[in-house]
Amino acid sequence: MDRGILRQILIGFVCSILIIDCGLHEGWSTPTIPKFNGEDPLKVTSNEIAWIVNLMYVGVGIGSLVPFILMDNIGRKGTLLVTTIPKIVSWLFIGLSTSVTLVYIGRILAGIGCGITYAVMPMYLGEISSKRTRGPLGTLMAVLINIGMLFIYAIGLWISRFAMAMIAVCAPILFLLSFMWLPESSVFLTRKNKLGPAEKTLQWALGKENVDEELEEVKRIVETEDKCTKMTLRETLKEIVTKAQNRRAFRIAMILLSGLTLTGAAPVLAYQSYIYEEAGFEISTNTSIILTGIAIVLAGSACVTIVRFTGKRLLLLIAAPICVISLATIAIFFELQSSGYDVSRFKWVPTVFVVIYVLGFGFGLNPIPLAYIGEIFGVEVKVPAAVLNALYYAISTTAIVKFYQVTQELYGTFAPLWTFTAITFLVWVLIYLFVPETEGKTLEEIQLELRSKK
Repeated sequence: MDRGILRQILIGFVCSILIIDCGLHEGWSTPTIPKFNGEDPLKVTSNEIAWIVNLMYVGVGIGSLVPFILMDNIGRKGTLLVTTIPKIVSWLFIGLSTSVTLVYIGRILAGIGCGITYAVMPMYLGEISSKRTRGPLGTLMAVLINIGMLFIYAIGLWISRFAMAMIAVCAPILFLLSFMWLPESSVFLTRKNKLGPAEKTLQWALGKENVDEELEEVKRIVETEDKCTKMTLRETLKEIVTKAQNRRAFRIAMILLSGLTLTGAAPVLAYQSYIYEEAGFEISTNTSIILTGIAIVLAGSACVTIVRFTGKRLLLLIAAPICVISLATIAIFFELQSSGYDVSRFKWVPTVFVVIYVLGFGFGLNPIPLAYIGEIFGVEVKVPAAVLNALYYAISTTAIVKFYQVTQELYGTFAPLWTFTAITFLVWVLIYLFVPETEGKTLEEIQLELRSKK
């Protein structure tokens, strides 16, 4: 293995610490919700529980605006270092809170940190890596979020909210201490006319002395980017609407982000303990939760391993129908149960098919969208695109979690699950019709393809 690959693995490893912390926040509610009104002294209502889950995603929306202000002034690296502040403070609030209001504040701060990470990290990894490693590094981001979720499941089910938070706060602190030694993006350095450091960054990251070709590509990207800095927000939005490749990139992003958020993963994972208890399967709820955590990590790891050979599009087309079948099966079980049919012999169905759903989701719909978003947007709209995508992620996830809580209480668990089944089927069709393959292509080649498609 050459030096360039080893160094990009090192970059990926260090960046993984901050991404894993996002997974800790994403998964925190699953082991914590059952503790409220029980072993945890904090007493909360079902509506407050929904907001404890949701306010993190509200924070993601707020945090997605921060890169628009910081990224082109202090760089991708500087913005990611700033991200550690709300992340560290959030764990302190979450662990030490004695009121629901303070937990709300902690969850919003957590979301702000995650929102910045989701917007900036794909861009940093996309600009620091070669086309050989961009796909694996991009898909690895979602896998690492899943590893964080599994870790918080594994420890959170057995320890207190305070102990959980004190262990988790080590992640952003460790990232801060290690990431400060890594290089800034060569694209940002070139834009600031620091060609020497930009060349050294490329030489170090790619593990070779002659980086003339790569530096020329960066210069072409920056030349376009410099033109964009003179554009007003109105002109930038006009660029998005009027240019065919930008419209196509946004269409692709909306389809993939809908697959990530509107297919029900957030509420299914957050409320899975209630799903298992309602089904009445003999296996313990804690064991079922650990199984889903392991499933999503294994599926994402398989995706990272084979994505270079299969491409991203094929994995999406395999994953979506697995999710459709799984959601429909669980919905049928709960509809039969609510209608008074004897389903006692099939209590295993929700646990088994939630795990199968998570395998499908973790194999494609979860890891691949973030990889695409780091690749498909031209430099003229990259920053506003990152902000808009993060806002869409936050709003759609918040809406889908609240939708689950309300419809589940009004009609039963089967109602939101049938809705997720229909949405996932629609996303599957849209992926087939509109999402191209980007694996193994340079950022320039991807833009040329988007421009040439009618």
